Amino acid sequence: MYQWRKFEFFEEKYAGKCLVPDEVAGKIECCSSGRGKIAVGCEDGTVSLLDRGFKFSYGFQAHTSSVLFIQQLKQRNFLLTVGEDEQISPQLSSVCLKVFDLDKTQPEGTSTPIPDCIQTLRIFTNQFPEAKITSFLVLEEAPPILLIAIGLDNGCIYCIQGDIARERVKRFMLQVEKSQDKSECGITGMGFRVDGKAFHLFAVTPTSVSLFNLHTQPAGRQTLDHIGSNVNSVAMNDRLELIIGRPEAIYFYEVDGRGPCWAFEGEKKLLWWFHGYLLCVIADQRSGSNTFNIYDLKNRLIAHSIVIATKEVSHMLCEWGSILLIMNDKSALCIGEKDMESKLDMLFKKNLYTVAINLVQSQQADAAATAEVLRKYGDHLYMKQDFDEAMSQYIHTIGHLEPSYVIQKFLDAQRIYNLTNYLEKLHEKGLASKDHTTLLLNCSSKLKDVDKLNVFIESEDGEINLVRLSKCTACTFTLDLPAVHFMCMHSFHQRCLGDNEKECPECAFEYRSVLEMKRNLEQNSKNQD
Repeated sequence: MYQWRKFEFFEEKYAGKCLVPDEVAGKIECCSSGRGKIAVGCEDGTVSLLDRGFKFSYGFQAHTSSVLFIQQLKQRNFLLTVGEDEQISPQLSSVCLKVFDLDKTQPEGTSTPIPDCIQTLRIFTNQFPEAKITSFLVLEEAPPILLIAIGLDNGCIYCIQGDIARERVKRFMLQVEKSQDKSECGITGMGFRVDGKAFHLFAVTPTSVSLFNLHTQPAGRQTLDHIGSNVNSVAMNDRLELIIGRPEAIYFYEVDGRGPCWAFEGEKKLLWWFHGYLLCVIADQRSGSNTFNIYDLKNRLIAHSIVIATKEVSHMLCEWGSILLIMNDKSALCIGEKDMESKLDMLFKKNLYTVAINLVQSQQADAAATAEVLRKYGDHLYMKQDFDEAMSQYIHTIGHLEPSYVIQKFLDAQRIYNLTNYLEKLHEKGLASKDHTTLLLNCSSKLKDVDKLNVFIESEDGEINLVRLSKCTACTFTLDLPAVHFMCMHSFHQRCLGDNEKECPECAFEYRSVLEMKRNLEQNSKNQD
């Protein structure tokens, strides 16, 4: 079995000491996040809003009895709750849906103002009989239209669509499956998928995964799988794929059926998706503890892992750029991702350069940052004298890394084949200077690659004014292949060069005179001092 590497790309914030404030007195039944706040619904009917660091903002009585489900909207500052209120008559259910406008408050005597409840809807009617609610999901269509899906323990899904605040809605029902045993057919999770005009709803039970096409009327249903999962083990990723957790593995689903799966053993207590990471709380039946893992599936690594030995994780959500775990004793963990530089330093120290490259590319780092990682990897390979592979990394840095950095390394190492390859790539990308062109011609000459040299010169289309002399400047015999093509345009056979093949014999005397004059001036300056 593949062994996943473990890293600590995340860290606990607030020194690992977070608590739900004392103002949240009741047992927490549900949580939601958005717009910089955490909304907590309790069994005593209260809703509390928490700011960054779990600081209490305000609370209010949303329902007479328990708050069962809660959802904050993103497009508008609305809060939706499902809870139990006083039963007005035997014919009316006590369970209702409420919409609170958090931007509007109404004073309540001298106490803290509470949000304005702009709508109350009865979920169950004669046409939609009452059952236990097991799942709740809200999709924000074009404002003010909402689509609310309410999953029940009998395998039905009640949908409410429209302008909920004004009660301009239509209701319809979806049936997943019927069974005498409610433990097999209850809705354990749902997920919306909107792709252009395609409009789908995933529905999960303990024994099935179904897909409803909501673009057609009535909605068409197809069964994607005959395995399912339990409550809290269903999530949607950034690509709008359904994820379900089972004891033997994690499964992904597209609209056409099951996709890849990942063999993570253990009961999946909670499942979530955060910025490209899979978050999973896994129960260890042998030790009785829970393990919280953050998986980077693309790079096949565990980005963070922590054992929660004595507590039960009751809720998991994300806000403030962090992952929040709320325990059954109202303690909490706030886990944030380390910056890219810290993660890369960790990998460089272990010489895990390929992991570092995959990491920056998967997290869409800018090209300059990626080039810097490639440079470090190239340097590492160069030190190991793996010149071919080092050059392949350096070539990927063209356009970001100064060419002289690479050229000097391979001149010193006498790796003319690698250097020629690099110079050719510079020319292909249109980033070569005249000096680079001269050096490339020299390299091709030393390699005696007549065909490549001729093709190169003929392909310049006049962009670089190269003069190919027909005769050697020194011996005047025919010059089929220049050994050196100086910027002064003097060309020579290899045998006609002096001891210093980098020096043009024709210009050497003048160059030596300049050097002698410079030395005399420097000496005179010292004598005067």
